[in-house]
Amino acid sequence: MSRIKDFLRLVVRLTRPLVWKVASVYGFALNRPAYAQGDYDLVIEGGANQIRHQIPTSCYFNTRCGDISIGVGTVFGEGVSLLTGKHVNISQSEETGQALNSIHGIGCDIKIGRGCYVGTNAILIGPLEIGDHVVIGAGSVVTKSFGSRLFIAGNPARVISNI
Repeated sequence: MSRIKDFLRLVVRLTRPLVWKVASVYGFALNRPAYAQGDYDLVIEGGANQIRHQIPTSCYFNTRCGDISIGVGTVFGEGVSLLTGKHVNISQSEETGQALNSIHGIGCDIKIGRGCYVGTNAILIGPLEIGDHVVIGAGSVVTKSFGSRLFIAGNPARVISNI
């Protein structure tokens, strides 16, 4: 029985990249654990163990315009989005001649400290930095940096209390 399980794990490990590639060609969306879409880095200090136990596959990491760094022990709820890309606004579009759907190039890094909890369906839009031991309420939209040991929530997120 153990050999069969080992064989099946090997088959899954070897075919997973091909399945993801085929799905993307045909327009199917697959939830991938801690998969970053973009050109910059996604750094998770806790490694594979943290990814497996504390970050659901429904989380979305956009690294088009900056790095995302997540501290050890940080836990995510379902459907959390970390977005480094921001579209240009109307005045920038008129000044530079860029299309409204174009995105800033760099500098929208997101850094989340250690021991944080990010509630279900929260959206974090960089650039921002979240300190250690911060709780972000479910459905919150975070657009600016916050210090350590806080409970933040709302749209836009604000400090609710100290922890």
